[in-house]
Amino acid sequence: MARIQELATYEVDVAAQDGKAFTPAFFVESTAPINFDDKESDLPTPEYCKPSTIDEIVATLAKQKKPKLLITVHGFNTPRDSALETYRRSFVAVNEDDELRDRGLVCIGYRWPSERAGTPWRSGLSAAPIFLLGVLFVALVAVYLVNFRFEICDWWKFARVVVTAVTAIMAVIPITLFLLRLVVYFRDGFRATTYAVPDLVNLIREIDDKLSNARPDVAAADLSGRVDLSFIGHSMGAFVVTNAVRILTDVFSPEAIAAMRGVEMPGSDEERERREIRSKIGKSFLLRRLVLVSPDIPAEVLLLGRSNALHSSLIRFQEAHLFSNEGDEILRDISTTANFFSLPTKSRNFGYRLGNVGVLTGWGISEQLTLDNLRVGSRTLYQLYAEIDAAQSEESFAQRLTYFDCTDSIDDAGKGVVTDATRGKGPSLSWFGHLRLLYIHLKGEVDVHSGYFLSASLVRRLIYRFAAIGYGDTEQLYGGLAGLNAQCEEYQIKSLKPGAQSIAAAMAKDVVQSTSS
Repeated sequence: MARIQELATYEVDVAAQDGKAFTPAFFVESTAPINFDDKESDLPTPEYCKPSTIDEIVATLAKQKKPKLLITVHGFNTPRDSALETYRRSFVAVNEDDELRDRGLVCIGYRWPSERAGTPWRSGLSAAPIFLLGVLFVALVAVYLVNFRFEICDWWKFARVVVTAVTAIMAVIPITLFLLRLVVYFRDGFRATTYAVPDLVNLIREIDDKLSNARPDVAAADLSGRVDLSFIGHSMGAFVVTNAVRILTDVFSPEAIAAMRGVEMPGSDEERERREIRSKIGKSFLLRRLVLVSPDIPAEVLLLGRSNALHSSLIRFQEAHLFSNEGDEILRDISTTANFFSLPTKSRNFGYRLGNVGVLTGWGISEQLTLDNLRVGSRTLYQLYAEIDAAQSEESFAQRLTYFDCTDSIDDAGKGVVTDATRGKGPSLSWFGHLRLLYIHLKGEVDVHSGYFLSASLVRRLIYRFAAIGYGDTEQLYGGLAGLNAQCEEYQIKSLKPGAQSIAAAMAKDVVQSTSS
C-alpha cells in the first residue's frame, strides 16, 4: 500500500485563483521501512502537502480531456526531505511553464525508502554478523599483543612484521564492509529491487484498474482513449523504472509480439500504429516517453546486441531520451568503485555508467548519431566495439535514444548546471579536472549528479517538456529544429538525435531481439 499526498504549491494556488489552468501534482511514497526491524510509524505530512488517495489521482486523470500521467523516480542517497524538496521544485517549474498548462498532465513524484549516506553508522555494530566482529576483534588484539605486549628477540623481528601484516589485512576486510554500509549504495540497491520496483508496479496497476472503472465510456481496445504514461528516472531511479516496466509489460501478448515484428517507414501511419500497439500497458495506459537523467545503469547496455534490461523496457516506449554528464563524479567515481567487484569486466574501460555518456560534437543538435560521436570514459562506442571484437554496425541499440550531454550546460543566470562550466567555456575533464569536480561537489558548490532539477535552465525545461509532450511538440515550441538547436547552442548543450535512416535501422534490429526480451 502507498501513502498518497497531494502537492499544494504556491504556483498552483495562484493559477487556480486567476482562472488559469494548472498541473495537478502528487507525492507518492512507499511505506516500506528503511530497515527490516524499524517500528512502523506514520510520517508527518509536509507543510505544502495535504493527505489524498489513489482515488483522487484517478479522478484527476479521468477529468482531463487528453490525460497524461508523468511519474518521476529519484535515485539513491535521497532521504525523504531531499526527495520532497526536489519534487516540489520540479512541480513548481512545471506550473511555471505556460507551454505545459492545460495539456491534461498529472504529475507524480514517487519516493522509495532511500537513506542519506552515513546514516547507518548507528546500527553498524548491532547489525554486523558475529563472525565479522570476531575477525576484527582478533586482528586488533593480535596487532596490539605482537607490537606492544610481547618482547621478541632481534632475530624474530621479521616474524613480527609478518604477523602485523596478516592481521592488518584481516582488519581491512571488516572495516571496508563497514564503509560500504555507510555509503548506503548497496543498501539502497536492495531496497530499490525489493521495495521500490514492486511498490511502483502495484501503484500503476491500482491506478490502471480504477481508471478503467472511472472511464467506462473508453474501450480498452481504443488506443486514442488511453492515458499516456511517461517516466523520468534519475540515477538509481532509472533502474527502478526500467525494471518496473519489464514487469508491467505483457511479453506473452500475441498482439504486442506481432506489432514488434513489423517494420515500416518511420513516421508512417502504419509504423505509428504498431508502436502504439506494443506500448499498451494494462487496460488504460499507453507507454509514451522515457527520460533517463544520469541513469545509474552500466553503459554497456549501449553495446550489447543481446537482450538487456534497458532494451526490453525501451522498446515499449514511443520515445526515449538520455541526459548525461561526463563530469558526474558520483557515477564516475563512487558508483563505478562500488560496482567494481561485481561488474563482469576485465578492463576499467567497460566499467562506466550510462549517465557518463559524452557527445563528441559542438554545442547544439546534430543528427549525425554514429558510434564515433558517443564517448564512454576515454573511448568512443566504436572503439569499445572494436575491443570486444563485435560488429561495428550503425544499426546499434544506441540508435534508440536521443542524447543530451549537459556537461557544459549553463542555467538562465549563466552558471553551470551540473559542473563548474561558465558561459562560453566547459569544465576541465582532465584527471585533475575530475578530482576538482568531485571536490566542489562535496563542498556543495555544484551538484554534478542532481543539478538538472535544481536550477532554472533549458535542461530542466527540456526534461519535463520531453516527458510531458514529447520531442516533436517540444521542437515545435521553439519554431522547429533550427530554433531548438539555437537554444541548445545558447545553453551549451550537446545533443545527438538519430535521423530517419538510423531509426529505421534500429527498428529493424529490434525485430530480431524483441521476442527474446
